[in-house]
Amino acid sequence: MFKNILCLLVVTLIFWGSIAWAQKAELTKIKYCVDPKWAPYEAIHNKKHEGISKEYLDIISQKSPLTFQLVPTTDWHQTLEFVKTNKCHFISMLNQSPERDHFLTFSDVYFHAPNALYAHYDQPMIGNLSSITTQSIAVVLDYRLYHYLKKNFPHINVIAVNNELEGLEKVEAKEIDYYVGSYYSANKIIQDASFSKLRIVGIAELEDKLRIGVNKHSEFLLPHLNQAISKISEQDHQTVFDYFKTTNFVHKTDYTLVLGLACFFSAIFIILYVGYSRSVRFSRALASKNKKLKALHAQLDAKNKQLAELAIRDPLTMLYNRSHLAEMINQQIKLKDRYNKRSCLIMIDIDDFKQINDTLGHKVGDDILKNLSNVLIKCARNSDIVARWGGEEFVLLCPETDIDKAILLAKRFQQALQEMKSEACPNVTCSIGISELHTKDSADEWFISADNAMYQAKAQGKNSISTLGNTNKVST
Repeated sequence: MFKNILCLLVVTLIFWGSIAWAQKAELTKIKYCVDPKWAPYEAIHNKKHEGISKEYLDIISQKSPLTFQLVPTTDWHQTLEFVKTNKCHFISMLNQSPERDHFLTFSDVYFHAPNALYAHYDQPMIGNLSSITTQSIAVVLDYRLYHYLKKNFPHINVIAVNNELEGLEKVEAKEIDYYVGSYYSANKIIQDASFSKLRIVGIAELEDKLRIGVNKHSEFLLPHLNQAISKISEQDHQTVFDYFKTTNFVHKTDYTLVLGLACFFSAIFIILYVGYSRSVRFSRALASKNKKLKALHAQLDAKNKQLAELAIRDPLTMLYNRSHLAEMINQQIKLKDRYNKRSCLIMIDIDDFKQINDTLGHKVGDDILKNLSNVLIKCARNSDIVARWGGEEFVLLCPETDIDKAILLAKRFQQALQEMKSEACPNVTCSIGISELHTKDSADEWFISADNAMYQAKAQGKNSISTLGNTNKVST
């Protein structure tokens, strides 16, 4: 009996030892695939891996026992097929998605990047994906953005393209209205291809959170990968970013003069002189090209700064939008929790606005919204956040303000509103609800309190101010 148990123990140790040995051996010959046409993130040039993901893989290899071997592919579809069929163990840089979860397991995030909307200069600025109605939008087939648009924006006319260059070409040619894709790679393509008629018109709310995707047969690699990723320092990230910034976006053609034996010294001199002249002309042409690209890059940076501001603004009134307001509300809650700072929310709703739209038309309704926004800005203090919540509803976030000061501000707004009269834009009234932030209030609780106060003002006969507990009805 004892011999049988001993034999079983020996066999078990040999079995698990062989597995451990096999896995350790696998660490020395890990095969991986990349997207061969996704510069500057990653690409294959002369059968070599280039780009940001290559720099990170080098760092991961230094911080772990892993060594990597590239398996070249011709396009993204072949990369996905290779990882599914275990021809490569992982893909070096991609986003996680429900579709990919079926055949990949993902590492921790090691690189963040934005996605942007591109259009011809004839197209207006749109801000985000929600502003697209019946227009067409190009996106690379089987990219995460493709499945995201199909699922979350079924009304948009999504057109699949084979790669980013094809999508941007069709937008410049006005065959498709918009292209959505990675900010860094799309900008590189625009510079390389000298697309002079494209610009950024919006930001896609879906951010790239790039990871390593390991196939289901190679999940034993994940602990090693995640441990190495956790050791990537800020200096390592900065090194990769510096590499990215200094990468030349124009590849020089490698001109080589092959000189044979010459019979006469004069012939050699002529060949060398011709080569030198050609090199000078090429250098001048390249310098001119780089100068134009730098100008284009500066123009794109300026547009991106405008776009960053536009992304937090309501397109009609140019007040802050709901997303930015939510961030500011959370900031005030943190200040309340830490320093007991007082703050108030003022909720404003235009009385009978639907009737105004129905009788006078939406053009007059829009003018009223813009004029009311101007009045709010004039009445608000420098520290206040003025936002359009949606439709005919507006919100003032008032830091360092108690309920009495907020009531005075609301009355000042009502008085200014009464003076806003014109034939093209009739006078309107508003119902106003005010709520002060209390300790342990969540953002939702605070907002609901202000909203309830506003509805109480409506119930009081409109054109009034309510704080739920302390009402102050204002007559006209």
